[in-house]
Amino acid sequence: MTASVRRAVTLAVVSLIAMSAPGRAIAAEGPDDTAAQRLAERYAPVVRMQQEPSSCAGEQFRPTDVQAVLGNQEVALRGPWRPPDLIKTQPADSDLGRRYPGHFLDFPGDPLRPGCDYADWSERINAEYPATVYAHVATDPAFPGQLSLEYWFFYVFNDYNNTHEGDWESIRLVFEAATPEAALTTEPAAVGYSQHGGAERARWGDAKLELVDGTHPVVYPAAGSHANKFGRRLYLGRGSEGLGCDDTTNPLPAITPRVAYVPMLQADYLRKYPWLAFQGRWGERQRSFFDGPTGPNMKASWTAPIQDAEATWRDDSTVVPGGALLGPSSTDAFCSAVATGSNLLRETLDRTWPLGVILAVLAALVWLAASRTRWTDADPLPARRHRAWGQAVASAIQLFRHRPVLFGLFAAAFAILSLATVSLARLQTERRDAPVDLGAPTENATGFWASLLALAITILTVAAYTALLAAVMRTLDQLDNGIPVTASAALRHVVSIRWPLARVATQYVVILSVLTIFVATIPLAIYYAVSRAFVVQALVAEDIPSGTALRRSRRLVRGRWWRTAAPLAIVVGLGLAAGPIAGIVMLLATDWSPTLINVVSSMLFAIAMPLAAAAVSYLYFDRTMTRSPGSGDLPDAPRTYAHNGEEGLEHDLPPARSES
Repeated sequence: MTASVRRAVTLAVVSLIAMSAPGRAIAAEGPDDTAAQRLAERYAPVVRMQQEPSSCAGEQFRPTDVQAVLGNQEVALRGPWRPPDLIKTQPADSDLGRRYPGHFLDFPGDPLRPGCDYADWSERINAEYPATVYAHVATDPAFPGQLSLEYWFFYVFNDYNNTHEGDWESIRLVFEAATPEAALTTEPAAVGYSQHGGAERARWGDAKLELVDGTHPVVYPAAGSHANKFGRRLYLGRGSEGLGCDDTTNPLPAITPRVAYVPMLQADYLRKYPWLAFQGRWGERQRSFFDGPTGPNMKASWTAPIQDAEATWRDDSTVVPGGALLGPSSTDAFCSAVATGSNLLRETLDRTWPLGVILAVLAALVWLAASRTRWTDADPLPARRHRAWGQAVASAIQLFRHRPVLFGLFAAAFAILSLATVSLARLQTERRDAPVDLGAPTENATGFWASLLALAITILTVAAYTALLAAVMRTLDQLDNGIPVTASAALRHVVSIRWPLARVATQYVVILSVLTIFVATIPLAIYYAVSRAFVVQALVAEDIPSGTALRRSRRLVRGRWWRTAAPLAIVVGLGLAAGPIAGIVMLLATDWSPTLINVVSSMLFAIAMPLAAAAVSYLYFDRTMTRSPGSGDLPDAPRTYAHNGEEGLEHDLPPARSES
């Protein structure tokens, strides 16, 4: 063997050893890749995994080398058909290079009933490979002066509320630099940690961003979900933060994953990592939320990282406060409810008999409630007569049918107020101080502003519901008196009595809030809520002071509390649940986009609430009658009108008059 040949062989062996050595980045390819690889090594993340809260001992999942999955005899590549056809077992990365849109990788286990199967499998395959992250530097054509460095983490299973095979998460650093060489001379402007459908950002140097040796960001993947967090806390998930609670309070010792560098140019990274061409899913296909995810190359951040950051990053996450106030913790109840609901949903997705039993019980309860009331003889006028709760609902529907424009305007006005409330709620959640400046400070989202927004949301919510009840009640009262009415006239009347309405609404909400602080007083809160449920109707229809209206409602319900509570619960429950239930059904039964489903369910909610308000008004009129309230089968009593709010002291109705 000649000297030149020996040198070539030696160089090849040394290169192979360097490329495969743990803790080192794989060699670069293109002209900018040398600097980009140095950048990836400089800012490589430090990871604090969590002790998983399950019966499976130890650290269940960690950032996995894709090669541990590809070529594994327990993995299959399946097609998009039903039932999914087997394409190949033990697929290699070269197989995924054929793109295979609509296909998916199938791992050993059942994602709906994972047990410890995926945890055990992850432990076995990761024993042969070091923890790995994939680093990719990319530019954005819309932002030529900025650069993105993204680290991708792959986990074989997502053990969160929406359990599914495969999980891709990332953190992204944004530089005010056009090239990797320029980025090496500066610090990142901002960093974003992926969390479910969005990401949380931090300015480089923010107190919440923990660094090791000044350049390595510390990442706290949440237990089960692997949503990347900045610290050790319990986070409350809403919207882009996911639905449920992310826990990073029990971290394991830090690990420094091996950095597998992904070349910048597509031709280069596909030559090195053919699996980055795969257009299918990295996990078994399932219905709805339990579907396996697509890979990094299918994400918007892969080709337009800065645009994606502008659209999806927020300044902070909602943190559950430590400790608890007096009484039960509502945040704990929320976390438990979401987790329980997710478990029930998983159990019913492919086991039809539990779902059938649940639906049968619900149907029996609905039938029982519906069969013990009356639905016929539901003319909307006269309003002042005896009605069963079924007749109240049917009369409200008939009223809507006869006057769709009028009630459509009420629904629109209610929707506008509700949209203002939703906008404030979104502002409270996101609290973007400067959405176009990714490096802007995030410390401005203080507790004072959060509290102020919460107060504004509460006021707007109460105002929207109170105004709707008052406007619908005014309409029914005028129609019952034979007086023409318009939506604008009804709303003007609501404005004219805004201060009495504000007083009764404030007293109602404050007393309920105080009574619900303690567990022992929650029954009193329920009793109070029902006994004062007709206060707005009494104030509007009887033209009495706010204090008298509260007493009037209590007298109307006295001795009839149970017969009032049940219809109110059904009517108000139907109004509040119509939109959300329809949205859940559409989400599970259709392929519509979440945005479209939200629009449809919101429209249904806006329509249902005026109907519910009308039904409650009919229940109020029923309670003002002197005989057998709610029976619905007695002859109508003379139309009378109580002016002073005292039960038993009533006067004849004034003659009907026209309204200009």
